[in-house]
Amino acid sequence: EMIKRAYKEGIYAQICAGLSSMEEQASLFGQGRFYIYKGKNYSNLAKPIVTNAKPGQSFHNFGVAIDYLLVSDDGKTALWTINSNWKRVAAIGKKLGFK
Repeated sequence: EMIKRAYKEGIYAQICAGLSSMEEQASLFGQGRFYIYKGKNYSNLAKPIVTNAKPGQSFHNFGVAIDYLLVSDDGKTALWTINSNWKRVAAIGKKLGFK
């Protein structure tokens, strides 16, 4: 619904993350640092740190969080800049009950 309402305002957004398993969270947390979770090495020093949430510390692990991004008008390019359109999508989400 958030995406539909943004689209009606000429803002093109996509959901890029939702539910993350504990293992997926371990993999994200392991980026840029040494990290072992349940005996498995999830370290990936070649990538930058993207989260400070360990498995079980992210709302994504419980299915109550989403991440979104804006896309170019032709839908081919992800736009990672937080700008007025990004904030408008956030406002639409909040109106729908997101926090």
